[in-house]
Amino acid sequence: MAQAKEYWPNVKEFFFDDDTFNIQAARTIELCAKLKPLGLTWSCTSRVTTNYETLKAMKEAGCRLLIVGYESGDPQILKNIKKGATVEHAREFTKNCHKLGLVIHGDFILGLPGETHQTIRNTINFAKELDVETIQVSVAHAYPGTELYDYAVKNGFMVSESKMVDEGGHQLAHIQYPGLPATEILQAVHRFYDEYYFRPKAAFRILKKAAFDSDDRKRLYKEAKAFLKTRAMRHKWVREKQEASTAAAPAKA
Repeated sequence: MAQAKEYWPNVKEFFFDDDTFNIQAARTIELCAKLKPLGLTWSCTSRVTTNYETLKAMKEAGCRLLIVGYESGDPQILKNIKKGATVEHAREFTKNCHKLGLVIHGDFILGLPGETHQTIRNTINFAKELDVETIQVSVAHAYPGTELYDYAVKNGFMVSESKMVDEGGHQLAHIQYPGLPATEILQAVHRFYDEYYFRPKAAFRILKKAAFDSDDRKRLYKEAKAFLKTRAMRHKWVREKQEASTAAAPAKA
């Protein structure tokens, strides 16, 4: 990292793309002690099981932002996917990050094993309770060779002839559960974003950044434009699926 700072003096921030960057507290604290004198600004991925002392060492060493995989706000879903963490871990971790001034980008997934309308509601409510800076909401994808794929195929949860992505490379739902069609999972993604970002607290935070930072203002405008375009395309996909399902349904006597 000292060499990187020397080679690229104009770099504003470095990112460590490592899912296990801070999985071992002692190693992370030792690493941070060596990063601290370099005066770098950096970000990384993080697990919600990271304790306060480790987070504090990271902050003091120049860490600015953490990308955190919360996945779900439903306790049973977390057990189903063998997350190795609980909603209590997530709450404590987020509280500690807020206290230390660490920014969080939270990742959530809808359509995991055991998903229902209620578990989706639990996750949306949980995300709003955590109130992290930004979020990303994805749909669960079952790739061949994974445990999720075997589970979905065995139980008949895979949507036949359904693509994982649209023409633009954006995610489409291809898993569904009893009482929870794939179209409703994708619709829930948009509802998640709408409920999260259109809260007064979240909206004010965004507008404040846009008002005082021209770079943020340009970035936010570009991201909002791209999101609305993607949202419209996904709504079209959902509508087409619903129309096709209606047309295929047998007429009632």
